[in-house]
Amino acid sequence: MVEFKQKIRFPAVSGEFYPENKKELERMIDIYLSQVEPFEIEGDVFGLILPHAGYVFSGQVAAYGMKAIENKNFDTVILIGDSHLEYFEGVSIWTSGYWETPLGKLEIDNSLAKKIISFSDRFFERDSTHLFEHALEVQLPFLQKTLKDFKILPIIFGSENKDWEKLAEAILENIKDKKILIIASSDLSHYLPYNQAQEIDRKTLNSIINFDYYNLDACGKDAIKTLMKISEKLGAYGKILKYLNSGDTFGDKLRVVGYGAVAFYT
Repeated sequence: MVEFKQKIRFPAVSGEFYPENKKELERMIDIYLSQVEPFEIEGDVFGLILPHAGYVFSGQVAAYGMKAIENKNFDTVILIGDSHLEYFEGVSIWTSGYWETPLGKLEIDNSLAKKIISFSDRFFERDSTHLFEHALEVQLPFLQKTLKDFKILPIIFGSENKDWEKLAEAILENIKDKKILIIASSDLSHYLPYNQAQEIDRKTLNSIINFDYYNLDACGKDAIKTLMKISEKLGAYGKILKYLNSGDTFGDKLRVVGYGAVAFYT
């Protein structure tokens, strides 16, 4: 029997990946959102793939995804990422309490956590996997600036395996009575020359929107595949909203990291 205790997860990377001062953080996000070029999506967005680097590197790309859901209404945002710090078998789900950022606290959707964690013995609570992980945390201030009155459900994969298929099934089974946004947190290629990164990242982004699970050059493959499978099952469409790499945003073009924003909609 899993025991669900109320707790708070405090910011781990504020002051590093994004400003820890509330006003400075809000101002930075507002600037990124204001610089998004207009685009149209012919449907309702329920899923996003967004980067998770420091805001000075990937914040402008993330803003495109957040602009696509700005002022929309969601009951819960499911945040999915792949662990950068701790290797383990299975999927770690934060089940209760709150996550805090400089912009305030966000409540965990405990009821949805219980349903999903009971779906497989590969799903469990393991707080250590979340405490210092940046992949999900960096999405939260953007969400707090663009949405209102929502809960969150943080989920981290510990290693590359087939758990993404079971997680996609579990999510699909348990969101029928909720308005859900799913965010897969992932950067694209790492430390390639600028032109090579552009070519490989474009292939990855096209593979994502064409539901090609086998040609993904990205650090969060399990998170991306989970959202792809859910989208495919729902008969959804994918749209590439923005692509940049760190050579565009921070200058050095010898070894860059790629960032893409993709929306899935029905």
